[in-house]
Amino acid sequence: MKFTVNNLEWTMVFTDADKAFLNENGNTILGLTEYVNQTISIREGMTKELTRSTVIHELCHCFLFSFGFCAESYDEEAVCNLFGSHADAILDLTDKFMKERGE
Repeated sequence: MKFTVNNLEWTMVFTDADKAFLNENGNTILGLTEYVNQTISIREGMTKELTRSTVIHELCHCFLFSFGFCAESYDEEAVCNLFGSHADAILDLTDKFMKERGE
């Protein structure tokens, strides 16, 4: 699925759970947001509930990156303000992604 956040085009895809980057150093990674590639990868094979939660989580990273936030530049208030301003868009994108997958 392709979408735009703050004039940046992103792609979100389901990714085979066997991919190395989703199994790094013995850790299971449920999703990954890559700002440089503007790509979000979501692990296949999870429950609908875990998938939805992971998509929302990764979209929050996407919005933070797209609006220029980095770990050093935000605090709790900034994150809450960003989510307060963009929650509807994040949830709409989540619903669209889940629907495309038939969830």
